[in-house]
Amino acid sequence: MNVKAVLLIIFIVILVIVGLLRLISIFSEKIAFYSYGRENGFRFSETGIIWKTVKKLGILDPLSLYESIPTLNRVIAMVLSELRREGASATGGQVLVSKLNKLRTKVALEGDENSRIQTTAALESGQRLSVIFPGRGVYSSIVLNNGRRIEIELPKKILRVGSSSKSEILPPNQWKGKTVTVYMWRKGDACYAFDTTVDDSGSFEGKPCIMLNHTGKLDRIQKRQAVRCSCSIDAFLFLIKSSDIDYSKVDPEADGAKCVLEDVSESGALICLPGKAKSNMRIKIQFAIGSTTIMMFGIVRSVEFNKEKNESKLHFECTYIDDDMRNTLLNYIYNRLSLGDTAGTVKEEKKDAELEADANLLDEISSAAELAEKTEAVQRNKAGGLDL
Repeated sequence: MNVKAVLLIIFIVILVIVGLLRLISIFSEKIAFYSYGRENGFRFSETGIIWKTVKKLGILDPLSLYESIPTLNRVIAMVLSELRREGASATGGQVLVSKLNKLRTKVALEGDENSRIQTTAALESGQRLSVIFPGRGVYSSIVLNNGRRIEIELPKKILRVGSSSKSEILPPNQWKGKTVTVYMWRKGDACYAFDTTVDDSGSFEGKPCIMLNHTGKLDRIQKRQAVRCSCSIDAFLFLIKSSDIDYSKVDPEADGAKCVLEDVSESGALICLPGKAKSNMRIKIQFAIGSTTIMMFGIVRSVEFNKEKNESKLHFECTYIDDDMRNTLLNYIYNRLSLGDTAGTVKEEKKDAELEADANLLDEISSAAELAEKTEAVQRNKAGGLDL
């Protein structure tokens, strides 16, 4: 082979390489977009639909879809609009919306990770605590001050004898030197547990206290799996009495009990109901979002009864909801959140009551084993976006 032929081959190879590099450069964003799509469970054809939607919307950074709630909101709204325009409740279209909603929830919950704490130095004054005293059970306390050490109110335990109750408070010297386990529900975050030692005792602003050593070893017990929002939705509650459930049947409103949903997620709701209700009831809640009837089936995990108002707050865990209804509900939730709520939270005016409920719940626990068992139950409820 002569020199000219060799040079020609080399020249052609260089042109091919340059062409490929140019193509890769031109399509690198699209390649990355499809790659992220596959990682998030979208089929090639589904990612193609999303790519075209992103382009139609004029979104300058298509990759923002995988980390931006506002971008996802716009894309989902257009996909739904296209489905309505085509007059299709097509299974494929609804499956795509379901996957987009799953991604939207993932992005929202990953944002919650930014609020987690790594050390007890981040604890704030007023934080409620449950402290396990070895061999004596669980005591409740509150952080008074956090500096070189964590100064907490002298822990107390509520002892119930029949219909009456009294507080058990151990002398400070019985705490000193003990290794204790501390549980806490952190507002807007999760449940944490850590082991520490009681370094000393004293007083803070005239209140007797014990002083805990700091630690950076915190276990985050729970992570929510659903995004919820505060609301005020009129609904109807139906008791489920049969094991054979028709999940598609819309019941007459007259057969149900009127109630109000105060917050809602795809995995549960906080329901306000007149009268005294019971936990562990199997129920269905039925309500409307626009022209769509939503039906959620599940179980009442816990109940708070207000004797003065004669009303119950039901913490409801949803075990079944139709996919199309879930998509409608999620769009309602994210639309509300985009108007001012923060993902996974409810309005601040409800927080004091909820935190009080947390404290009362833990006050009733008399052993570490019971606390662990209750924590698992609470974790299941929290996974649905519920607060006990």
